[in-house]
Amino acid sequence: MASESVSPAVSAVHSVPEFVCAEIWGGNRPIDAAVELPGLRGWVFSQPCEGGRGGDIHYLSICSSGLIARMCLADVAGHGPSVALVGGEIHRLLRRYMNNFDERRVLAALNERLAAESDAPMTTAVTASYFPPLRSLSLSYAGHPPAWVYRRGADHWLPMPPPVRAGDDARLLDLPLAIDAQTSFSRRKLRVGIGDRLLLVTDGVLEAPGPDGELYGETRLTELLERNRHVDVHALARAIVDAVLAHTHTATLSHDDVTLLLVEIVRGPRGLGMWELVKNRVLGRRRRREDA
Repeated sequence: MASESVSPAVSAVHSVPEFVCAEIWGGNRPIDAAVELPGLRGWVFSQPCEGGRGGDIHYLSICSSGLIARMCLADVAGHGPSVALVGGEIHRLLRRYMNNFDERRVLAALNERLAAESDAPMTTAVTASYFPPLRSLSLSYAGHPPAWVYRRGADHWLPMPPPVRAGDDARLLDLPLAIDAQTSFSRRKLRVGIGDRLLLVTDGVLEAPGPDGELYGETRLTELLERNRHVDVHALARAIVDAVLAHTHTATLSHDDVTLLLVEIVRGPRGLGMWELVKNRVLGRRRRREDA
């Protein structure tokens, strides 16, 4: 599947939720659309600052068993061929590790590949994996802004930075991609509940400059999330975009590429469980043999 084709994981705002098995969906073109994955429903917005293709890349994937949803945002330094290089590698590696629970393997393999290229651009990335049967969410970063998580029970948004390590262990931990091939990546795991939310952004949101040069920043974003914590995901995504525009005093997002992905934990598809896993994998292998 081409990296910019739209899978069934992207749907109209008011469509009836339907369990689908998809490979990869993503790209670096403008988008403003609803998304649905097993146990997740939300919105993705991405706007390149120069129109056309930008340096931000967004990908969504569902494993072949239909039980692991993976989300990835990446911010590539540059445009054009450099983005194509990173985008192609992310696409290939997400497909390779689609059935693996640990998103750190994706970042490690991507970093090793890019570090081997003499002209590979520095890239920040965040990957998130969600396993609906256990409502388990995990996050890994490569020099990327932290995710924000909303806990419905506490009715509160909190940033979720990577775990802190001190001393030598921290020297080559969670660095941007293409800096050092020996970089390792940490993992933050959370047990989430129905109604909890996850927000991923690129630095085009946080580093949007005001007329006086002051950046939008994490504090303003957290305050906006708190004020709008009871609105639906589409309205909240729109509120973030509008707030960035208001802060920059511009009519369009021209300061940088801006991308955000906001999802809410919802009940997984009916019948989700071990039988679904076995059935999908058995049928998947049978279909592949028939197609060969």
